[in-house]
Amino acid sequence: MAKGKAGTHSSIIDAARTLVGLLEPHGRVSRGMIAARVGSGGHTIKILPQKGALRMTVIAKGARQEFHVYGVSLDKMKEILSDERLGHFLVRLP
Repeated sequence: MAKGKAGTHSSIIDAARTLVGLLEPHGRVSRGMIAARVGSGGHTIKILPQKGALRMTVIAKGARQEFHVYGVSLDKMKEILSDERLGHFLVRLP
């Protein structure tokens, strides 16, 4: 399976850069559109399993971006999310 980035959107919100960098060696990360002016109580990562992928939403500082992650299991995602560089995020898993 191809690893790295996928899709036509190349921009990543600042809050998601570290997480995407941690995921790309393990699978393919498809970047979605960025929504601005989003109310946020803090930095949040929300993971939802879907058929063939994980849908990951990152919300931080007035912006939200959705990603689809391919080739990374939910267990591997939990391992990656335990990285100390992501300690300031509220993580929501199923």
